[in-house]
Amino acid sequence: MTEAEYFRYEQMKTVAAYRDSLRNNPRLFYLFFELTDKCNMACLHCGSNCKTGNHTFLPKEEIYKVLGEVSANYGADKIMICLTGGEPMLHPDFYEIIGYIKKMGFGWGMTSNGTLIDEAAALKLAEAHMGSISISLDGLETDHNYLRNRKDAFRMAISGIEDLLSCEAYDGILQVTTVVHKKNLDKLDEIYALLCDMGVKDWRLTNIDPIGRTLDNQNLLLDHDEFIRMLRYIKRRRFDTFSQVEVTYGCAHYLTAEWERMTRDNYFFCGAGLNVAGILCNGDICSCLDIERRPELIQGNVKTDHFVDVWEKKFQIYRKDRTEECQMCRECKDRVVCGADSYHTWDFERQEPRICLKYGRFL
Repeated sequence: MTEAEYFRYEQMKTVAAYRDSLRNNPRLFYLFFELTDKCNMACLHCGSNCKTGNHTFLPKEEIYKVLGEVSANYGADKIMICLTGGEPMLHPDFYEIIGYIKKMGFGWGMTSNGTLIDEAAALKLAEAHMGSISISLDGLETDHNYLRNRKDAFRMAISGIEDLLSCEAYDGILQVTTVVHKKNLDKLDEIYALLCDMGVKDWRLTNIDPIGRTLDNQNLLLDHDEFIRMLRYIKRRRFDTFSQVEVTYGCAHYLTAEWERMTRDNYFFCGAGLNVAGILCNGDICSCLDIERRPELIQGNVKTDHFVDVWEKKFQIYRKDRTEECQMCRECKDRVVCGADSYHTWDFERQEPRICLKYGRFL
């Protein structure tokens, strides 16, 4: 371990101590709402298996009730609301919901495929004070359309990005997110050039994860060497003084002392159930919405339970040391800072992480 890596490792221990303190004293910061499981795509890697035929919508009244509870107990200015789906803009009351979030004083952002954004929609999003949006662009036309399983997906996403970029009223963050897989790993420079031409300033790359429909398309998963190639690319762009785009790796996965802070601003920290909660479109209360939908992980339902009571009195399954449950983790010297990696790629049957960069495990 180099001197710089040792310094980063010591800093990660401080972050890990804070994570451990949240197990006894959780502090809600991110609240996700899965507005709907309906989507206008059929992505090969979808973590929640959303399809065009789905039609479940989280009622706006339930959303408002939760927002009221959270505001009264924690303060609206202390919580970030994150809207997702499916495609969240397909919710029939979408614009009313974001207007209510603004009125309540919450900061909010959204994950979207961008296909429903036109000039009018961009203006409405700006007027509702959307602080950030992550729009998926998983390659140039052929690769993006392939992964999204729709032949016009690329054209529609590009149009949405352009309309939001040209909206003078929007002063929030527009981040393009690219899921890196075997078919687009060698084309990152081409995607970068496209984003530069469009005027995009923030680009997040993340590896395709072994969750949801990716488990049926494992040929897309990166192996260890390909994962390292992705990290090297991100590091090169981040430390290029002439780069026109801020490039970062996503929040998922412990990257070891060699790569932490070299590929993103913050150290790895999985906040599932510690500072992150989520509400599914059927009202179920859980944590990060990418986590496998298992009965034992559902902590209640907003249609019958008070969200704040559930957050404060349940969630014990998320607030334990998972490294105790895995022999590989128990014997690893990085277990303190890693914490068994991300909850959303934890194998609940084998009680072990599906992704582990340190030991080269990728499913």
